Amino acid sequence: MNIFIIIVILNIIFSLITLALYIIDKQKAKASKWRIKEKTLLLFTYLFGAVGAFIGVFVVRHKTKHWYFVLSCIISMVIQVFLLYFTYNI
Repeated sequence: MNIFIIIVILNIIFSLITLALYIIDKQKAKASKWRIKEKTLLLFTYLFGAVGAFIGVFVVRHKTKHWYFVLSCIISMVIQVFLLYFTYNI
């Protein structure tokens, strides 16, 4: 299987998981219940979950007051776009 296809599939899977984590964490925050660790959210953001994190931060409006989440979304999105670009051109 082509490496580009594998990376696209990983992006889709991890983005869906990351978005789910952001939504669950926001619901738990509203209900004053247990929360997902910030390390976990950031880890999934950088592990091919940039699109899901981007949607979680800017559409769902979760973690917008934390500058490092906004910056992490942007940085991880740029990294993953470059990774997709370079693997497509191999």
